[in-house]
Amino acid sequence: MVRNIQGQPTPVLVEDRFASTSVGAPVGFRVLLPAGWAAGERLPFVLHLHGAMSSSASLELARPFYEQLWEHGALPRAVVACPSTPTHGGFYIDGPQAAWETLIAAEFPKFLAANYGPFTATAVIGASMGGYGALKLAFENPRRFAAVAAISPAVFPGETPHGVPERNIPSVLGDLHTAMSGGTGDESAYAANSVHARARAHAREIRHARLPILIDCGADDEFLLHEGAEYLHHVLTGLGIPHEYRLVEAAGHQGPAAGLRTLDAIRFIGTALAC
Repeated sequence: MVRNIQGQPTPVLVEDRFASTSVGAPVGFRVLLPAGWAAGERLPFVLHLHGAMSSSASLELARPFYEQLWEHGALPRAVVACPSTPTHGGFYIDGPQAAWETLIAAEFPKFLAANYGPFTATAVIGASMGGYGALKLAFENPRRFAAVAAISPAVFPGETPHGVPERNIPSVLGDLHTAMSGGTGDESAYAANSVHARARAHAREIRHARLPILIDCGADDEFLLHEGAEYLHHVLTGLGIPHEYRLVEAAGHQGPAAGLRTLDAIRFIGTALAC
C-alpha cells in the first residue's frame, strides 16, 4: 500500500499488459486504484478510453482529476482503467485482423473484473476517438452502463459513407470515416460502426435504461467536431433520448478549457455512480 508523508494511503497507478485473444497480441494498460484499495473490494469500474494518437498514458494525465474528485467526495471509490489501443487499424472497431471493439467491450473489462473486481457497476468515459468508442459501447448495450460521458467525440454530421461533408473528415478523421465501412464504402458496415445508427437501433432500450449521457464539445473545435456533436444532439432529441449536451463557447479540441471539461465529465460519471 502506498502512503503519503502523513502516513495516509494514497491512490496507486499500475501499468501492466495482458495477452489479448481479441487482437492476438499483448495489450498495455494502466489502472488507477483508490487509496487503500484491497483485493476483493466491491467497487464500480470506470472504463477510460483515450483519443487518437494516444495510449493508456491518457489515464496518467487525467489522474489528478480523478484524485481531486475522490478527495472532495464527488466520485465514489472506483477502479479506473485505460487500455492502449492503436489509431490506424484500431479506432475501437472490429476489423479482419483485430477486434478492438470486442477488446474494450468484453475482453478487457472481463480481465479487469477477474484481477481487480468484482465490480458493482460500469461507466465509460472518453475524449475524441475515445468519445466515439464510449458512445458506441453505451448505445449498443445501455443497461450495462451506469453512465457515459463523451468529450469532443469523433462523430460526424452525417450517417452514411457519402453523407458526411468533406470538410468534416480531414486527416485522421477521414481515416476513421473510411474504417467505419471497412474501407469499402459499404453502408451496412458503416452503420454497424455508427454512433447515430446505434442510437436509432437501440433508442427504446436507451430510454428504458435511463442511461445518463453527457456530450461535451468546444464550439470552436479545430476539427469541426462540434458540428458532429450538434448533429448527434438533434438525433438523440428526435429519438426522445434524454441527455446532457454542452457546447462550450470559445473552447477548442484541447486548449485551456480541456482540463476543466474533463474534470466536469468525470464528475458527471461520479454523480451517476453515486446513485
